[in-house]
Amino acid sequence: MTLILLYAAVFVAALVAAEALLRTYFRTSERHKAVNHRLSLLEGSENHRETYREMLKQRGIDQDWRSLPLMQRMKQYYVQSGLKFDGKRCALYGLAGAVCVWLVVQFLVPSNLVRIPVFLLVCLLIPAVVVWRARAKRIHKFAEKLPEALDVANRSLAAGHPLPAAIALVAREMPDPVGSEFGLLTDELTYGVTLDDALMNLTARVGVEDLNLLAIALSVQAGTGGNLVEILQNLSKTLRDRFMLKAKVKSITAEGRITAIFMSSYPFLLYGMIRTLAPTYFDPVWESGYGTYVVTGLLVVMMIGNVILYKMIHFEY
Repeated sequence: MTLILLYAAVFVAALVAAEALLRTYFRTSERHKAVNHRLSLLEGSENHRETYREMLKQRGIDQDWRSLPLMQRMKQYYVQSGLKFDGKRCALYGLAGAVCVWLVVQFLVPSNLVRIPVFLLVCLLIPAVVVWRARAKRIHKFAEKLPEALDVANRSLAAGHPLPAAIALVAREMPDPVGSEFGLLTDELTYGVTLDDALMNLTARVGVEDLNLLAIALSVQAGTGGNLVEILQNLSKTLRDRFMLKAKVKSITAEGRITAIFMSSYPFLLYGMIRTLAPTYFDPVWESGYGTYVVTGLLVVMMIGNVILYKMIHFEY
């Protein structure tokens, strides 16, 4: 069994290495690469409407993507992750991942009654975790670059450009994900979508809470008037201060988060180590008939503890 796990690890490592080599081989030079994905698509096509539709298609966005509660909510999470669906690559990774998960589950779980449900649960959790991590990383990157994007728009407005031209400048000058998302915002304004609706679509596509402040500020300014340059300056400073506060909170709670991760993974690591050194050590537990209930109860208690730890180290500010 150990030899099979070794072969599986070598297979996964070779697959990742081949993927990295292919990415390096087909990657264009940094000097000639566009600053964001939208501009790279526009280099090959001058039809802005087709580029706009192609970007929405890659992200899995259609006109009724927020109509149904549950499935559309899951689709919204996928859209906010920024992942682009590739059927062949997903099938390849899914097949390889399913084989590796089955080998690991077969090694760790001796009971056939529990093995299949655990295998199915892990196969469902891995894509969800991948999408969740990609979404969190993209939201963090967007929130970090948003004050800089507002500064770019602010300089354009101070030079006398209208608001759509300032948004278009952000789409050209900022890297992804800010550049492409503001590019989609520019396209929607060009094709007749109102500013309020376009900002709502932007907030729904990205998932950054700070965009609500931008939408409210622009909506109020459009309705009541005022110095838009000063409004964006204050908003940029507020967002930058909030991001710095979030970074401080993250650094202060780093010890708690590492402790939670270690305490959550330690039982599984210990079980795997004992299972490897003494394969028959847990056989009396499974043969007693109560092993499934004991493990289920322990997992429930661990889940409750993780929720409590999560609430302790994540709070509103």
